[in-house]
Amino acid sequence: MPLSLDDAFARAGQLAMLGWAALILLPRWRGISAALAGWIIPALLSLGYAVLIAVYWHDAKGGFSSLDSVAALFASKPLLLAGWVHYLAFDLFLGNWILRRSQAEGIPHWLMLPVLPMVFLFGPFGFITYVLIEACFRLAREDRIARLQARLPAWLPDLELEPRLTAAAFAMLALAVPTFFAWLIDPRQFQGVDTWIKPLKFELSVAFYLLTLALFLPLTSERFRASWLGRYLIWPVIVPIVLEVLYIAWRASRLEASHYNRDDWIGIALYTLMGIGAVMFTIAPGFLAYGLARRDAAPMPEVVRRSLVVGLALTCVFGLATGAILSSSASGHYVGTVPDAHRTIPFLGWSLTIGDLRIAHFLGLHALQIIPTIGILLWLMTRQGKAGLVALGTVSTVYAAVTMAALIAALQARPLLGLG
Repeated sequence: MPLSLDDAFARAGQLAMLGWAALILLPRWRGISAALAGWIIPALLSLGYAVLIAVYWHDAKGGFSSLDSVAALFASKPLLLAGWVHYLAFDLFLGNWILRRSQAEGIPHWLMLPVLPMVFLFGPFGFITYVLIEACFRLAREDRIARLQARLPAWLPDLELEPRLTAAAFAMLALAVPTFFAWLIDPRQFQGVDTWIKPLKFELSVAFYLLTLALFLPLTSERFRASWLGRYLIWPVIVPIVLEVLYIAWRASRLEASHYNRDDWIGIALYTLMGIGAVMFTIAPGFLAYGLARRDAAPMPEVVRRSLVVGLALTCVFGLATGAILSSSASGHYVGTVPDAHRTIPFLGWSLTIGDLRIAHFLGLHALQIIPTIGILLWLMTRQGKAGLVALGTVSTVYAAVTMAALIAALQARPLLGLG
């Protein structure tokens, strides 16, 4: 009896899964995966595709001139099967190409384990994920960072960038591009807010956070960077913060909450893991503050050094404190009853009507950028150590007071430092 279309569908899927299993489980073993996934299985699938087209194309209705024409074309079950086999063949071929390229680039196989299933399920998405990973690895190599710095203006090459943190920051900026376009074209909202706003804000914030750490870490001594505190500032920061952003984007795509998700045990578990990760990367600025306060740190004007130390320390303290309050809040980041006509600040989403704990959290987390910027400006304006230090102390005290005021106001259900 000839093979039915349903049987052919099942056999084609089994054949493709054999190739994907070889890529994942036998990436290098005696060239077996390269042969199976690189040409044998794609060739067999292509042969099946050719047979389906030869037998059924003459009855095809529709075409490729419009979306409706494509829909009419794939209304035919045999041609729909041909399209599926086409998908299986070319995605497997692409998966093999990605794996071989990753091996040539020296990318660890464990990083390919999530990429290969993405190529199988969502071909172009998996491909662009790999392109991003490869770009990060290329960027993280010291020679590429040096070439980038050589092209900077004359006063900038003295600054160094930690390559792995820099690569992760650029990856976040790259991820913000498709998120931005998703925001433009997707009309869906979650709890009255465009669903892609939240991941976009996190991607931009995380990118600048990582880039700030990448800029500050080389100012510490080699001895500190070689210590466990210095090493902590790399992967224990990058891994949880990137996973958190990806998790937030995934939940947003499904119109589901990432924070305060207590709908089921999976949501509770993932929210707990996200909280642990947040603690991991929020502690890091405190370690870096210690590294910059040491006597063996790079020489710099005292007002600049203290601004770096104070900014990083405030981020650590206020980031942990406000994060703990946010995570323990039963009602979410709002304090008070949300009115029907709820006015908020555009894009940021901060409430103009009731208390919002995110304002203090934002001020705390971004102290590591704001205070050092003020410190550099004070040094440029005064060039005098004592005057600059007094001004920096005053500004830092005011900044900490404003952050505390924002937190207290939010806890009392008052918006915008209690002024709104």
